[in-house]
Amino acid sequence: MKKMLTSLAAAAFGILLLSATVSALPVETKAECKNNNCRNFRMGMYQIKNTVTMKVLIEKALGERMALRLLNDKGQILHEEHIGKATRKFGRKLNFSEIQDGNYTLEISDNQERIVKYIRLATKDVSEVNRTLVAMN
Repeated sequence: MKKMLTSLAAAAFGILLLSATVSALPVETKAECKNNNCRNFRMGMYQIKNTVTMKVLIEKALGERMALRLLNDKGQILHEEHIGKATRKFGRKLNFSEIQDGNYTLEISDNQERIVKYIRLATKDVSEVNRTLVAMN
């Protein structure tokens, strides 16, 4: 009985020690690139004229996997897309016509680096005034 309690206590201590070590592992953070250029990829982004659509273009090295994520201001992922190793050039249109006004983040990343773009979507209420011109003599 004493032997069983000793081994049970040793097992509990081992599990406690293991869980404390696992939770203390550091979280890797990705380096943020500047000027839309990273070591393995680069990107460009522009708004299509007179629309609420953004065009995202990515050029990357072969053999690298990448991810494109659109997040809201709470950090929730609204859209996520993975780019395979065999793809060298990638383009995507992001249509914001059905998304509510607010702040959004576009993150493009590989295993080591990332590019973050901040998007502010605001709709201006525009109303057209109907006027009639009447000419009188």
